[in-house]
Amino acid sequence: MNKIRIGVGLIGNLIVCFWGVNRLLTGDPVLNHSIFSYLFAIGGFISFIALIMELRKKERANNENPSNNP
Repeated sequence: MNKIRIGVGLIGNLIVCFWGVNRLLTGDPVLNHSIFSYLFAIGGFISFIALIMELRKKERANNENPSNNP
């Protein structure tokens, strides 16, 4: 169940990151609030990396202790 939550979080963070990057590439920085685009792009990327590390940590724990596997 936790792996499913992490997977959904990974997809959501990728969407947020790509939305921010898209706004940065296509928007006019004078007319729109580009600070939000930077926040979405950077925050989504950092969260994506953190969730990948969390997923790897869970997989290592399952490989070291096979009795936890259902």
